[in-house]
Amino acid sequence: MQTHSLVPMSYRPLQVYDYVPPVALAPANLRILIVNEDMRSADSLKRTLHDLGYFTTVTAYSARRALVAAVDFSPAVVLLDLELPDMTGYQLARKLRSHPRRYVRQLPLLAIAERAVSGDLDRTRAAGFIGCLTKPVLPMVLNDILRKLQ
Repeated sequence: MQTHSLVPMSYRPLQVYDYVPPVALAPANLRILIVNEDMRSADSLKRTLHDLGYFTTVTAYSARRALVAAVDFSPAVVLLDLELPDMTGYQLARKLRSHPRRYVRQLPLLAIAERAVSGDLDRTRAAGFIGCLTKPVLPMVLNDILRKLQ
């Protein structure tokens, strides 16, 4: 499995002139699993992905549903909120990393945190995440990460 570097948690505000959606460059068939208990946040992230040209997405609103979707949907990457109602994102990451199916164990996991807290990068790295983004997720940054995973 290829090793990916972690994404810095800091970001600068998005300027309108900074962003041109690279729809023609995004692979529409990249399978993305969004795991977030907040329906509004999950749907907003899904719309952002669609705007970027990523159309094959599935949303799980709990860790339990995410475990099922990781097997049934076979995503190429999992965008995982760290605060879930039935377990933390770290606990879910451990369950995915110990799953009996090899492709589930090797899924690239990208953490999405409410805010950057000291030590989060080390903690997400130790849990097996390839990176950590803070909310709101910037489309340019997310697209850059997804393109590197191809």
